[in-house]
Amino acid sequence: MRCWNLLATGIVILAASGCGGDGLARVPVEGKVTAKGVAVGGATVLFMPQGGTLGEGAIGTTDASGNYTLVGSRQGDTGIVPGRYKVRVSRLMDRDGTVLALDAKQADFPHSEESIPEPFSSPEPPVEVTVPNAGGTINVEIPVATLDRK
Repeated sequence: MRCWNLLATGIVILAASGCGGDGLARVPVEGKVTAKGVAVGGATVLFMPQGGTLGEGAIGTTDASGNYTLVGSRQGDTGIVPGRYKVRVSRLMDRDGTVLALDAKQADFPHSEESIPEPFSSPEPPVEVTVPNAGGTINVEIPVATLDRK
């Protein structure tokens, strides 16, 4: 009976310490998004797994200086599983050039446009990166200017 109590206690401790979930090790990743050298603020950055990379990927949002930090797509996950990823960057802009809030829906702003040019904002972006086992800084440079109406 004592063996079962120890086993049950161990399972509770592992679950409480976050060792449950999918069991994949994640690493911290941050960086900066620029377009032709200019910081891209107010954008969503999506890392989509490629090849044999496990996990669901991760998402981040850029601040006014273009800086982002990735968080997992599963609730409570931080960071990202090391591996290969395609990187999609998206940012909606209203017709007057105002960058819309990250949670804005295009249906609510029918005259809004994606300000990150294709194919960088498409579901199949050309930007591919490798997240190393230690994580770190991964800057994303878009080689074309963003749409700017102001």
